[in-house]
Amino acid sequence: MDLATPDSQPPEPAPVPRRLPDPAAVAVPPPNPLRPHDLRRQSRLQALVGADDTIIAWTRGWVSRDMRLHRVLVARTLDFLVLTPTALLMYSTGFFTRRPRRCVFSAELELVSVADDEVADGRRRLRVTVRESRTLRLELGATDSDTAFADSLVARTRRADR
Repeated sequence: MDLATPDSQPPEPAPVPRRLPDPAAVAVPPPNPLRPHDLRRQSRLQALVGADDTIIAWTRGWVSRDMRLHRVLVARTLDFLVLTPTALLMYSTGFFTRRPRRCVFSAELELVSVADDEVADGRRRLRVTVRESRTLRLELGATDSDTAFADSLVARTRRADR
């Protein structure tokens, strides 16, 4: 008999073979859906871009001109940055509504070169140059939309000389 006596230990149960779940049966969580105000912003940006052009990626970022003592003296604005298959567009933000208002910068991607400077905490700092004009500095956060925008912009443009 397999009864435990005070001097002996009870027998260990037989190991049950572990089965890994079938990869096809595991449900993949859907990607993070856009929040309602992000959907409104995206539709507003699409209206500003036009129905004939599609938006590849968009985000909000701090835009400024690159200059000496950049971090101290420069005026920065939080603008909407839009990437289409052919152009990089920037729209100013309304003062009270914080909605995209008017196009303040537009450049064909063939003419744009980008230098990507990664900053602490996964944030991105992009230096955008269009031919011989002054350099723009875009400072983006570390969110998924910021990273997707920066990766798409860098992939579709030339690398800038440092």
